[in-house]
Amino acid sequence: MSDPSADRLEALSAELADILEQRIQELMDVMRVTEATTRQVVSTELEIARSRAVQESMAAEVAALGKELAELRGRAEAAGTAHTGLLEERRGLREVVGTREREVRTLTTEVEDLRRTLANLDSEADSLRKENADLGARVRTMEENVSRLRVLKNELVSSLTGLSQQMADLRLGNKE
Repeated sequence: MSDPSADRLEALSAELADILEQRIQELMDVMRVTEATTRQVVSTELEIARSRAVQESMAAEVAALGKELAELRGRAEAAGTAHTGLLEERRGLREVVGTREREVRTLTTEVEDLRRTLANLDSEADSLRKENADLGARVRTMEENVSRLRVLKNELVSSLTGLSQQMADLRLGNKE
């Protein structure tokens, strides 16, 4: 016949082991989500860097086109006969500048959207870090509880062994 307290202790130990296993699995799941989020953040940062490089390149192109336009205006004043041709070229350049400015505005909007996304991801990452720390503390608490239960189990086993020995001694004493 098994001892109810030992059975109860084993049941508690098994239940705590199951809880610990569940918590560790949850922690691993959170770590996977955090890793995926980190990958998204890095990807977003790379996109921001690319967008900045494109924006700088476009700004340099706009500056170059502005210089070109100024030179063309000077030539137009100097060469009255080529005036009509230079006006057409200037119109074409203005369209390019307008296109570039629209692209810059679009890219600026995209960069702002990416920054907001990055801020949201940073906030989510902070939240996940806090949750991860909380889960870590809960795991440590569970581990401490399991350790205490093991010590208690060992004490109970030792006590039962001592009682069994005393019972055996009493039986031997009664038989004599």
